[in-house]
Amino acid sequence: MAFCVDAIEAAKAGLVDAIVTAPISKTSWAMAGYKNFPGHTELLAKMCNVRNVAMMFVSPKLKVVLATIHLSLLDLHDMFTIGCVFNPIDHADKALREWFGMEKPRIAVAGLNPHAGEGGRFGDEEQRIIAPAILMAREAGINVEGPFPADTVFLKALDDEFDCVIAMYHDQGLIPVKLLGWREAVNLTLGLPIIRTSPDHGTGFDIAGKSKADPGSFIAAVELAIKLANV
Repeated sequence: MAFCVDAIEAAKAGLVDAIVTAPISKTSWAMAGYKNFPGHTELLAKMCNVRNVAMMFVSPKLKVVLATIHLSLLDLHDMFTIGCVFNPIDHADKALREWFGMEKPRIAVAGLNPHAGEGGRFGDEEQRIIAPAILMAREAGINVEGPFPADTVFLKALDDEFDCVIAMYHDQGLIPVKLLGWREAVNLTLGLPIIRTSPDHGTGFDIAGKSKADPGSFIAAVELAIKLANV
């Protein structure tokens, strides 16, 4: 934890151009007394004094931003708001423009429920929350469409119909990213005044000390941090 805090302070002071964090065990971090921060992302937001951040996963085939991150699916019901859908759309649009050189990014938004609710038959969050957030984003000049059923929207992105997908919860977005780019995907935090990347995976205690760990994602995280620091 101390190393992480020092790195963030160094980046805020301009002593380093970017931070690349290694995977941590969320359970071990909580046992060490840092229960208020489920992960690096929440700590970074607190130390950088920003309210809204988002996790973008960057891979050669997909870019995915999460609307919610370290929440149980049951807790999602009480935390799911128009703001938590609009903010990642806004962050994604800015990042794609400023960091990835896209003049008019095409953003797709996944639904929360099966078949994107199918007109309210399987839940009304698409109508009450997601659609209004998309409307707000469009009124702000963002090129965004949806909500699309989550089981097909990533195929649309793979077919180059969209540059980025906004997923509603952690595993909805991480499953396709890791399936298609396990060794190459990078976690990039949006909404911070500093650059922070990390591998797309957590700790591998089951293979520790066995010379089986693949450094690919960590190398990709370092390379992306360097690239963004030079934009």
